[in-house]
Amino acid sequence: MKYKTKLGELDIEEKEVILFENGLPGFEHLRKFSVISLKDTLPIMWLVSLEDENVAFPIMDPWLVYKDYEFEISSEDVKELEIKDRERVAVWVILTIPHGNPKETTVNLLAPVVINLENGKGKQIILDVDKYSTKHKLASLEK
Repeated sequence: MKYKTKLGELDIEEKEVILFENGLPGFEHLRKFSVISLKDTLPIMWLVSLEDENVAFPIMDPWLVYKDYEFEISSEDVKELEIKDRERVAVWVILTIPHGNPKETTVNLLAPVVINLENGKGKQIILDVDKYSTKHKLASLEK
């Protein structure tokens, strides 16, 4: 199916649609997204809304920038996302890239986006930990 997105018109198959039952924090009205990979922006990928063509979030694998990143997915979240195989779960973190100043990019390690690859259900999980924040400077994270 064709969708108008912030990255242009994209042909997205139903199996590529990620459903966020409650949307994302601040975007609760948007529930359907897809992860898009663009060769020019890798390792940054894009979580694009399929319902609002003006909404797309830059995301990346947290372990590419912070090898010791770890958290537990609560039993409630496992149940909500219907996770049966933890090997079939994708974890992304959202970046904030200041316009005209990419060196000040921050990454939100406090609220990872967790996707069950088996059923396409996703959720941004807000962690209850002190060691992560919503604005870790990308340049300062260990490699």
